[in-house]
Amino acid sequence: MLVEDLDTPALLVDLDGLEDNLDRYQRYFDEHGIGLRPHIKTHKCVAIAHLQMRRGAIGITCQKLGEAEVMAAGGVDRDILIPYNIIGAQKLARLVALARNTRLTVAADSEYTVQGLAAAAAEADVALGVVVELDRGRTGVGSPAAAAALGEKIARGPNIELRGIMSMPATPDMRPLIQETLAHFDRKGLPHPIVSGGSTSGAFMAHEIPELTEYRAGEYPVGGVGHYRRGTHSVEQCAGRVLMTVVSRPAADRAILDGGSKSLSAAVYREENGSSIVGHLVEYPQAVFSGASEEHGQVDLSACDDKPQIGEQVQVLPVHPCPCFNEHDQIFAVRGGQVEAVWPVDARGQIR
Repeated sequence: MLVEDLDTPALLVDLDGLEDNLDRYQRYFDEHGIGLRPHIKTHKCVAIAHLQMRRGAIGITCQKLGEAEVMAAGGVDRDILIPYNIIGAQKLARLVALARNTRLTVAADSEYTVQGLAAAAAEADVALGVVVELDRGRTGVGSPAAAAALGEKIARGPNIELRGIMSMPATPDMRPLIQETLAHFDRKGLPHPIVSGGSTSGAFMAHEIPELTEYRAGEYPVGGVGHYRRGTHSVEQCAGRVLMTVVSRPAADRAILDGGSKSLSAAVYREENGSSIVGHLVEYPQAVFSGASEEHGQVDLSACDDKPQIGEQVQVLPVHPCPCFNEHDQIFAVRGGQVEAVWPVDARGQIR
């Protein structure tokens, strides 16, 4: 099947770009002796996760328990980190069931979370790994001393194993926080085989924090507008695209596409000049994809010499690939204009 034969909107992944990204990021982390633990919350696709594992990933990261269940059921079950506080009887029952067949590590930032993990693991007679999350503005423990104190509680808990620390993001400016936390751990004799950092935007700076043992990156396989603007991905390396059709030209300098927020997500990228865009048209780089309702994309063509016509298909780079992929049931894997495979977005909607 040719790409042009697809009905739109359709989520595409360009295989040449995808494979290039998988290879170059894996190569970087291998060269610096840091384990790459891809975050599957971006693509939510078992097939892509297997590609990452075959290239040398040490395991995967799943933001939610439901994602981990889907990945494990799909055979991506060697080593899973869930960097999230697992709270409540229903989730803990699912967690320990998964732990019977999968090496699991979860994050904690409170004694409440630790007590729940220990009680559930002990009752089910399974082992769980736990890392202490450091506060970087979202969840996490507020100080190195508090992190070590929580680490002591984890180390004493039944059926749970203290495996170290994690942070999100992990940029070079936070190395002193990591060093101080590890020093507190060392003074108390606490193990930290895992020192986990994350975020695709800082991935190529990971070597500036030599304490890191692993790195979690999610968006790197498919890129997006932000990666293109920052220069970590060329247009060709922005492998995740949404194929759309021009359905209206209500004015000479305007085009309407058949995809809006329900195809791309509602994410907005703010340009340096203060303007905002919701996507980037690959074939018409001077076009400004300036706004979207649920099913209509508004494109300003005033800066374009050539302009797309009604019925023409265009490929759009999303601003934020994670929610974009979550809007679609299928990924059309394409190479050279041909559809080579159709992959389900297996963990779509797994928010619990």
